[in-house]
Amino acid sequence: MTFRVICRKEIIYKNSTSPLCLLFFQGKRKKAVGLGVSVALKHWDAEAQKVTDDCPDRDNIQFQITAKVKEYEKKIRRLEIMDIPVTFENLFEQNSKRLNCSIGEYLKQTIERLETLGKYGSASKHRSLLSRLSEFRSLNTRFDEIDLAFLRDFELFLRKEGNVNNSIATQYAILQCLCIRCHGGLCPLFRTHQNQRKSSLTKRHTLFSDTTFVIRKNS
Repeated sequence: MTFRVICRKEIIYKNSTSPLCLLFFQGKRKKAVGLGVSVALKHWDAEAQKVTDDCPDRDNIQFQITAKVKEYEKKIRRLEIMDIPVTFENLFEQNSKRLNCSIGEYLKQTIERLETLGKYGSASKHRSLLSRLSEFRSLNTRFDEIDLAFLRDFELFLRKEGNVNNSIATQYAILQCLCIRCHGGLCPLFRTHQNQRKSSLTKRHTLFSDTTFVIRKNS
């Protein structure tokens, strides 16, 4: 996946400006994403992919270009970190084509893909999640069946099995990545669960501190 900033010369508005956009390339596929700004052709440096120094409102226009470029660079890096293929569908969150399969099915597909790519460490972590989920609940569970109760119960199950915070965080990070790929709307659910966990941990820490203070005071 590559992209560059272009000026759509074939489109000229009444004020004699043309729209700027990001043009993405992947194989033979192309996709243009408008930046919401336009400039006169004489104020666009196509080779440098930026507006010229004498362009009116240059700083504001260039700021919008840079912000949008950084936004998509961040999205691409995030997909790469999570071992998610950088495709038009994933990058632009076209969730109408979500995979129609169970958690178990998709986990197995992901493990096979990671091993094919030689990413055995990531594959091993996914296998660990697959094993934990199979002990917790049926692997036929679908992504749209995951709710806050599921996440809380799964965390409780992991703790009863002796898993510590770092191990639980890893399991949840992988599960969230799967949800992003298959059912993008679940991200807020994980954030809500994470906020609730932080709130609960803060309360327990405060209670522990208060109790310790009382014990020391009495002693």
